[in-house]
Amino acid sequence: MQRIPALGPEGLDHRSAARFLLALVGKQKAATLWGAAMSTVWMTSQALLPLMVGLAIDRGIAENDSGEVVRWSMAVLLLGLIRAATGIAFYRHSIITRTVSASLTTRMVTRHVTRLGASLPRRRDADDLIATSTSDGVAIGIGLLYAGRIMGSVAAITAVTVIMLIISVPLGLLVLVVVPVLSGLTGLLLRPLHRNQDEYRSLQGRLAGRAIDIASGLRVLKGVGGERQFAARFRADSARLREADVGVARAEADFEAARVLVPGLVTVVVTYSAAQFALDQRLTIGEVVAFYGFATFLTLPLTDFMEGMSQVTRGMVAARRVTRLLNVKPRAGSSPDETAGTVPWTRGEALLGDSASGLSVPPSTFMAVACADPSDAAELARRLARFEDSGEPTLGGEPLASLPVSVVRSRILLGLNSDRFFAGTLREELAPSGTIDTAAIGAALRIASATDIVDALPDGLDSPMTGRGRTFSGGQLQRLRLARALLADADFTLLVEPTNAVDAYTEHRIAGNLAAFHATHAAGRSTVVFTLSPLLLQQAHHVAYVAEGRVVATGTHDDILARHSAYRTSVGRDEVPRVRK
Repeated sequence: MQRIPALGPEGLDHRSAARFLLALVGKQKAATLWGAAMSTVWMTSQALLPLMVGLAIDRGIAENDSGEVVRWSMAVLLLGLIRAATGIAFYRHSIITRTVSASLTTRMVTRHVTRLGASLPRRRDADDLIATSTSDGVAIGIGLLYAGRIMGSVAAITAVTVIMLIISVPLGLLVLVVVPVLSGLTGLLLRPLHRNQDEYRSLQGRLAGRAIDIASGLRVLKGVGGERQFAARFRADSARLREADVGVARAEADFEAARVLVPGLVTVVVTYSAAQFALDQRLTIGEVVAFYGFATFLTLPLTDFMEGMSQVTRGMVAARRVTRLLNVKPRAGSSPDETAGTVPWTRGEALLGDSASGLSVPPSTFMAVACADPSDAAELARRLARFEDSGEPTLGGEPLASLPVSVVRSRILLGLNSDRFFAGTLREELAPSGTIDTAAIGAALRIASATDIVDALPDGLDSPMTGRGRTFSGGQLQRLRLARALLADADFTLLVEPTNAVDAYTEHRIAGNLAAFHATHAAGRSTVVFTLSPLLLQQAHHVAYVAEGRVVATGTHDDILARHSAYRTSVGRDEVPRVRK
């Protein structure tokens, strides 16, 4: 089985599209060289077939020598066997080259986007990412696949030309003139094809990004009556994409027509010239047959050459898109390789703060943050986890912006209700690292009041989970997300409305479990819930009330209730569910 080469810490050279493609080839030198050699032998062996047939006619049939007929017929059979064997080897290594190239491209993009984090611009490069993830890696792989066929085609055309020059210098020179001229004229069609494909890809990524924006905000759009405006923008973008698609289709049609026309013209010119030479007794019948075979054969390498140039052009367009994304530089302090700044590494010593809001999260606590405006909760949580480069959040007195992303991510976890599950077993999705034992997973499930979910599954933790967890209800997914967040064992776990999809009784149990956990077993860990649920606020060790972007009160839930009427209105004190303990 073919293994995908490792990228290494330096990755692939992406200073330009050409360098990136050469780096992909360099990662698979042996397979590339073997594929090129097999392509050359494959095409050249077929190029020699007309010569063998012509020799069988001149030396066997014309001379009435059955021995020569058998000898040259065996030569034809041998060439056929060589062509079959090398063709199989070539196609096999072409598929390997395509698969490896596409995989390495996807790995490079994934690694770089992970490093960028919040540095990835939300518009242009997000659109590039969509197009790159869906098609550009495949286009690069197909382009490199056809690179081998181009080499084989060039070798075959060269072999045919040399043989023609040996048989007849004028005809050989004719081929040397006609083939490059017609191929060069056809090559002029590659430039508009290249330009139209590049424009189409850009518009395709932009339209995909707009579709995602509309789908993710559809409920909000309906609420404010903005669906018509967004639909109109989507139609306008679709129209531009359609026009670009028509431009690509026209350029491809011109290129395909030329690809059929050029080999046909070569066949006509060479065959007619050979027939004239035969009438003048300058060629034998066998040589005329050979020249006709050469002219007919040339359609294959010429077609492969032109199709290969088209695919390589597409690959170059895709490589430019990939390198444009790979050359996006992370903002200062956002690279995981940066080491600026220091943070106390002992768990329980660092304090998480936000000067913009005045929020301060001490270590080893179960804290709740109640925002008068619920929309402020997610914004504040994202800022504290450095998913938004705004405000001045700090960790251990150091600004988060000065710390490597790897440090921030290892110490601060943000849990949102939009977080997804992937396909796999439930165990793998709850503890992706694979280093957490069953007992620890069971403890997290008990805190999240989610043991009943696992108990109902036929294989427990080893039961399969579909992508996005579609087989579970919203409340079940919310509890599983909470368990997964606890198993991450971060210093600070920030959760935005982690129980708004469960019933009051389950929410009460989760709140009590979190409070008990932090009181006895969570040394050095802090959990912060951003919520207006009285059940969670009652159990929290500390509560911070945020209004108009600032912390206006801190203390316990009961203390703030007694002192702030606005807080009582926000949390709906008169509507607190009565839960029997």
